[in-house]
Amino acid sequence: MLIYFDLFCNYRTNYIFAENLIKLSEEIKTELIEELAAHHAEASKLPPLAAKIFAYILVNCNKEGYTFDELVETFNVSKSSVSNSLNLLVQYDFIGQYNKIGERKRRYKITPQHLTMRLKKIRSGLTQEKYLSEKLTQYRLNYIQNPSPMDLEKGKIYVNHLENSINRLTETIEKIEKLTHTL
Repeated sequence: MLIYFDLFCNYRTNYIFAENLIKLSEEIKTELIEELAAHHAEASKLPPLAAKIFAYILVNCNKEGYTFDELVETFNVSKSSVSNSLNLLVQYDFIGQYNKIGERKRRYKITPQHLTMRLKKIRSGLTQEKYLSEKLTQYRLNYIQNPSPMDLEKGKIYVNHLENSINRLTETIEKIEKLTHTL
């Protein structure tokens, strides 16, 4: 009888531990989704619901994607709000629409190119920043009498930093694209 009691206690202890671990995991996942949603709302200028949906799909990594109805139920918002958010995410190419064979419902999941698109957008912004910084330096050299040597040196350091960042981003984009195409 004592053996059965020990086994029951161990089972109960393991069950409680597993329950607590699942709760903790869900809390961590919810916090991550909220942080990612806030980041993408700011960085990508997404509306709050679109950012939440994108973060939710990104974190949950469901290979089959999510149906419209699943997303409406998950976020407990109107169908039109979810529809508008999904259309925006599809338009921005953050997510794609897919149909499973034999199923009429569309499914939504992260597009394979979403990461390279983000990196290319960042690279484009840095390239524009570099161009404008170089133009500012040329203006100072050509049209300002006695430009500050310290300002010119700062500009030179900054343009060098931008160039290095652009080159590193280009290398990273190429590596990710190569990996994406081999899969």
